[in-house]
Amino acid sequence: MSVQSNEPQARQGEAANAASEEKIVFLVFGPDAVLELEKLEQGKQLCDFVIVDARKSGFLFSFESLVELASHAENVLSSKGAMAVVKQDKVIVFTKDSQLGSKGFSVFDSHAEVYDYSPLLAKHVYGRFAEEGAELEKSTDLAEQILMSSIPVLTSFGIKLKGGLESHRKRNKVLAAVDNYSPLNVLSQRLTKDPGKLTMDELKQELRSLEESKAIYPLFAKVPFLVNCFKNKIAFQLSEYLLASRIVSQDQLDEMLFQQQNTSNNVRLSLGSLAVSKGYLSCRQLEIALSDQAFYGQGGGTEETKRVVTTSPEEKSVQSLVGYLGTTDPSGVLQTLSTNRETGVLSVEYKGQQFRALFGKGILTNAKLGNILGNAAVLEFASVWREGIFVFIQRQPPPDLAHESAKVTKPLDKLLLDSALAQDNILVVWGKLPKGVHSPLERYPDVHHLLASGRMMDPNTQAELTSDEIDLMRIVWEMSDGLTPISNAIDNQQSITTLAFSQAVDRLLHYKLVGAPREGIAAPLDKFQQIVYAIGQAVGSERNSVLLKLSLQATQGYSVRARMFAIGSGGEVGIDLAAARAVGQALSEILKDLDDWQVKYIEYASQEIDREKLKEIVMKVHQ
Repeated sequence: MSVQSNEPQARQGEAANAASEEKIVFLVFGPDAVLELEKLEQGKQLCDFVIVDARKSGFLFSFESLVELASHAENVLSSKGAMAVVKQDKVIVFTKDSQLGSKGFSVFDSHAEVYDYSPLLAKHVYGRFAEEGAELEKSTDLAEQILMSSIPVLTSFGIKLKGGLESHRKRNKVLAAVDNYSPLNVLSQRLTKDPGKLTMDELKQELRSLEESKAIYPLFAKVPFLVNCFKNKIAFQLSEYLLASRIVSQDQLDEMLFQQQNTSNNVRLSLGSLAVSKGYLSCRQLEIALSDQAFYGQGGGTEETKRVVTTSPEEKSVQSLVGYLGTTDPSGVLQTLSTNRETGVLSVEYKGQQFRALFGKGILTNAKLGNILGNAAVLEFASVWREGIFVFIQRQPPPDLAHESAKVTKPLDKLLLDSALAQDNILVVWGKLPKGVHSPLERYPDVHHLLASGRMMDPNTQAELTSDEIDLMRIVWEMSDGLTPISNAIDNQQSITTLAFSQAVDRLLHYKLVGAPREGIAAPLDKFQQIVYAIGQAVGSERNSVLLKLSLQATQGYSVRARMFAIGSGGEVGIDLAAARAVGQALSEILKDLDDWQVKYIEYASQEIDREKLKEIVMKVHQ
């Protein structure tokens, strides 16, 4: 890793000033990773964030290298600092001081999840790469909803500060607006709606400044904690909330818990009351903490949908809706918003994917799901999605959603009928496979050159297939390696709908261009491992490892295919599926190679132990 050569020191300084004097260092991943961090370490300069750009790197991350990077990063990061290693599709974050007060790694499957973890870290990552024209996905609706519905509460110092109003002009406006009852979305309506007033970024910056000076209770730290609990339906204790929100420190919490344990039941205070009595928070802040616990931390109770509502006319334009898909299906969510004539943006998130829809007075006007746009996005969402977190916020849509390419041209009722039919057709195709959508497909040779001919008929309608439909069949055929489940293949092709993918699979099955192996790799591998273990008990682990290596070399030699198989130090056998995909090995070929290896291994083992005992071992495993 090397410091980016075209990154002058002046520019880094400007970035730090623009981020509330935060010290941010940008690095590019490379072979000199540790050396660069050692230079920073020797300079004894503490950083708030170290952002490592690994998007174009050809180097692989081993766990050892990450641990070594983190060990040096720990010495250059400030107490609340973090190091983020950014790949094209993943982000690895090392935190020096996590929410629970200890060091740790976090791996995020998408850039979107970084925002939920830390909006501030995500802001720096997005801001940096946006300068280079990079497109990093953003998914901020759930975290934004939690933040915007949070209520700033003044501390005793903040009340004195508000009474004096001796600060600069922007802070005075924010202090005057904070009344301990208005959430951030209402404050934004008051302070940002007219020209010349504060922008949303300025409002957040002033609130962060007030939080750092302890004029308001911590507001931003609780967002990633509540996002995680709500997404994963995790119930949490008040003690966990107070610690994660940084309202109390670990030492203060331990002191209160110790005091509770050593106080008789008849005079013992609850944790919240005890925290108030010690001045760690006010009664109003305790009310908000208990409200957050009830709303976000119930762990999937009977109430699946929750509306964040306010009562004053000023606040009607900032209502929002949050909940889980489950008892409420996608069609029900869309119909509810249409029936209630809502205006705003619906966002549904699940496993790194995001569906967004724009409503105007109950009319669905735009939709987007990854690279799937418009009508197709609605069909994909309504026919396939069964889990996820949905958030509806009455706000301006992001530019990509409002773009003409995401326009919905069919009425919602028609789209929902189409989605119901699509769901039935998809399930029919998956029903033809041994494991449904989780079945891997194995490619068969196209001996008649059907895909190259460009002329094929649909087996159901007998209509001639279009060139686009044949091209999609070719894409699915080429990715059918006998190892990757269909569900994973669909996720990897984010521009292809599940309906179109299932139709391509159905046609390939009809023309016998693919097949779905009924036996996976797990069962044969497990039986081989049982035989290896039993023989190892008789000949010893060291001799057993020799037998495995000799038999593998006898069947595969030093070929690339031999690299698919692994032998552990204790005589364990395994298969590296990534290596198998790299050499284009189909499942049937892997099973044959595994069987050849097993036969040769048993033949070698017969020279080491009694043949009758060996026969007994093999027959017992294969019964």
